[in-house]
Amino acid sequence: MRTCQEYYGELREFRHWLHRHPELSMEEEETSCFLLEHLQKWGIPCRRTGKTGVIADIQVNPQWKTVAIRSEIDGLPIQEQTGCSFASVYPGKMHACGHDAITAVNLCLAKALWENRSALSCNVRFLFEPGEETGEGAAYMMAHGALKNPEVREILIFHFANQESRSMEIQKSITTAAIGGITISVRGKSSHWFQPKEEIDALYAASRLAVEIHRLNETLQTEYPFVLGFGQMSAGTAGNIVAGEAVLKGSLRAFAEQDFSYVWQQLENTIRQIEEETGADICLEMKKKIPPMINDAELVKRGAAIGRKLLQEKFSLGEKPFLVGDNAAFYMEQIPGMRVVFLAGKEDEKNYPVHNPGFDIEESSMEDALEFLYEMVTGEFA
Repeated sequence: MRTCQEYYGELREFRHWLHRHPELSMEEEETSCFLLEHLQKWGIPCRRTGKTGVIADIQVNPQWKTVAIRSEIDGLPIQEQTGCSFASVYPGKMHACGHDAITAVNLCLAKALWENRSALSCNVRFLFEPGEETGEGAAYMMAHGALKNPEVREILIFHFANQESRSMEIQKSITTAAIGGITISVRGKSSHWFQPKEEIDALYAASRLAVEIHRLNETLQTEYPFVLGFGQMSAGTAGNIVAGEAVLKGSLRAFAEQDFSYVWQQLENTIRQIEEETGADICLEMKKKIPPMINDAELVKRGAAIGRKLLQEKFSLGEKPFLVGDNAAFYMEQIPGMRVVFLAGKEDEKNYPVHNPGFDIEESSMEDALEFLYEMVTGEFA
């Protein structure tokens, strides 16, 4: 039997190819072909799901449970500025969220488990999910049978981050936030600025909203942290015309559904107040919502035991998750699951955050992920 260490070279090769060839959400045709080519070459049963997703299965014993391991395959519309030797060859596209590393680990894990399948204690399904960045991938995969035939009993999710050097973290319970994409449309009444009494200034109303949203973030008291974040505002058509329309785009993030509902209600109340003050017509719309992700207690217990074994003091059991979201929460509404974070900051170097043109990771952390996941499905804890 080959050890995980014997796959490290291939693991890096996979990541470098994927990093060079990023594709945007639901456009990952080259990536899915790359995955299918390798899986088929190794003899692992696999299939394309829809246009760009891929599912592979190692079914050793029909009486055993099936555990799914998810990886995202999409990149982001970002111009890379890492300067690394395997930088993106596609202008304006980059793997700036670590999906290249996650997919490389899952692909390498598939090969390692297939070649050592006599060591398995469960059946394993590999989900190579498109469109995670747009929040549509999980539903897309489930619509194509990701959790069926055979029925998947558990799911493992993992990510890479670089705010700390090589280490590993599992949250005890809540691990990602509920996130709702928000669009606020403000309709006023246009006029020339020499007739200001004839207008309703949508830009002013939108600006009042921006200020009050900041106040809500500062003053509202909730059980868990939340954030109302708006990163885009547009208004008007010309400098000498009172703006007749304005649009704000952002999101609400909260760990608890009751907190989410409470903040949403306060935002609605604020909008009604500004409508009365300005005369503008304001429409609040939620474009999409991803539920919070809560780790399964039994999986956390198993994962923590393996994490401590592999990384000793570099493993931590966390209670303060970040206000990030993941559409994998839709899987975990159906079956128990666990999300694991591998910290992969480079020591003595500047580390840029996810979704930044300079984002990169210390690749040795991929080895930690490979070892951890391998033991989760082969060891005494499986």
